[in-house]
Amino acid sequence: MENITDKKYLTKFNIASFALAGFGQNLIIGVVNSFILFFYIDVYLLGAAATGTLMIVARIWDALNDPIMGTIVDKTRTRWGKMRPYLLFTPLPLALSTISLFIIPDISYAGKVVYAYVTYILWGMIYTVCDVPFWGLASVMTPNPQERISFISISRLVHSIGGAAPTLIIPLLVKLMGSNEKGFLMAGIIIGLLGGGLFTLSFIGTEERCAKEEKAPTLKECLSYLKINKPLRYVLAANVLGFMRALPIVSSMYIATYILGDGALNIIIVGGWGISGYLGMLLTPIICKKFNFRQIYYLSAIWGVLSSLLLFVLGKNLYAITACLFLCGFPYGVATNINYSMIADSVEYVEWKTGKRAEGVTVSFQTLMNKLMSALQIGMVALMLIIIKFVEPVKVGKISVPQPQSSFTLNGMFLMITILPAIGWLLSAIPMKFYNFIGAERVLAHKELQEMRAQKAALAAKDDIPCGQ
Repeated sequence: MENITDKKYLTKFNIASFALAGFGQNLIIGVVNSFILFFYIDVYLLGAAATGTLMIVARIWDALNDPIMGTIVDKTRTRWGKMRPYLLFTPLPLALSTISLFIIPDISYAGKVVYAYVTYILWGMIYTVCDVPFWGLASVMTPNPQERISFISISRLVHSIGGAAPTLIIPLLVKLMGSNEKGFLMAGIIIGLLGGGLFTLSFIGTEERCAKEEKAPTLKECLSYLKINKPLRYVLAANVLGFMRALPIVSSMYIATYILGDGALNIIIVGGWGISGYLGMLLTPIICKKFNFRQIYYLSAIWGVLSSLLLFVLGKNLYAITACLFLCGFPYGVATNINYSMIADSVEYVEWKTGKRAEGVTVSFQTLMNKLMSALQIGMVALMLIIIKFVEPVKVGKISVPQPQSSFTLNGMFLMITILPAIGWLLSAIPMKFYNFIGAERVLAHKELQEMRAQKAALAAKDDIPCGQ
């Protein structure tokens, strides 16, 4: 019997399509996650309290939709598969809803609040419909776990370039267009159309290499998998508890604008984080050969804590911030990358324990995790701005103008990229103490899965590629 780890299933076109589609999707989520808070408070002039409330309510509502979408995906049966039908029809709505986020209507403040709530919540629901099946593809495109780690690592590197690109695009467009208002709108148009266009490759260039179950799992059965799926529970807990690890990126525009005095410097400080993060992602397959997932999490947490505390000691200057965020980016890139491999592994853990797969629901918990993290990150920054008495910009004509900040406010902003991330790294390591799907157990699981799949194929007398369905 051929060893599953010896066979390669993915074509170059499969890998390139998934990577470029994710690049486009991450262009969109990158501009929203990194800039929507700054846009709503400093450009749209919604206010910190109203923005923080919107972010938390919308993201939690959106996160609750993920398991429902995952169940719908697992019940889907078409000639295109379970995931790909949704990837055919969502790119255009995703592009248009992204553009709508950055339009500032010339109406009353109350009307602007309503517009922001409607467009942001609608965007989040559309994003859910495309995100859950997209990440479900990672576990059904190949049954080879080693090929999956390499494939996801390469793809995540490309995706992360897309996610970081808005940190370059927006400051440049703001300079070119002469104002935040015009720069953000142009960025929304370019990123929405380009991101949506590239995302069409998630349908055109991918394949689902799994035979379909005759009976789709019920919602109750799908949700019960979370109880069985111990690896998934600990990955979710580690990331939600560690949400403050990413505060330097979420708050970077405030650091550049108010501590360093020039929003364009955001390119430099985020660029350092991004380059280091890409390096971490690129080296993840090599690191995974030396250490197991739990060890990697521990080492990343230690690195992240020390880098954050070093910045606190060195103080508020461009060189220290750039250098230390460069150091922080590496463990963040590694930890982010292995999350996707660990969650893909958790699909196989459930199959090993139950004989059934539920990629849609399992991956929906991944997107739920990401959205909860984003809600907590944005909510934390908004809350901190209120606590540290941030003076909001004022409108002069049609332009929003930043106001001077007190030393108390600036010191509070500095905590958002030093002490709070260090706490986040420490908290993220705690659930990993209980993550045991590593070493001999993981090897045994893949061996027995191979045997189970071979037996199913023999009994069914079919030529389907064995992917456990």
